Amino acid sequence: MCYKDHRRLFCLAVGILGIFLIGLGVFLLATWFCFKAVTIGTIISGIILLVVCGLTKCVKLHCLACLLLLLITLFLVIIGILTIFTGSFVVALILIGLGIIALILDVVCLILKFCRVAPDKGEPAYFTK
Repeated sequence: MCYKDHRRLFCLAVGILGIFLIGLGVFLLATWFCFKAVTIGTIISGIILLVVCGLTKCVKLHCLACLLLLLITLFLVIIGILTIFTGSFVVALILIGLGIIALILDVVCLILKFCRVAPDKGEPAYFTK
């Protein structure tokens, strides 16, 4: 598989995570979840991920994408842990699970960013066989 194919799959996974975050935020908004900051933050996180994978050239994979994924991971895990204490155990587990998925995507982002072997005249690097 070509190096660009790995990045395209990564961008697709980031887009799907963004759609899940927007959907969760809308669900929390519709069910009158007690923390409006969590709801709005979840929707904004999903929008940011969609912007990163859609409008920017995610195939070039700037460090900004990795940093944004790290911030979203921290937000989801911390808010998920705090939500446990409010009694919304299911919502807390969903937030923590999405945070773990975002963490895995962040690790993949860092691997794709820093494991370039052979640069090709300004193009993204490819793995050599």
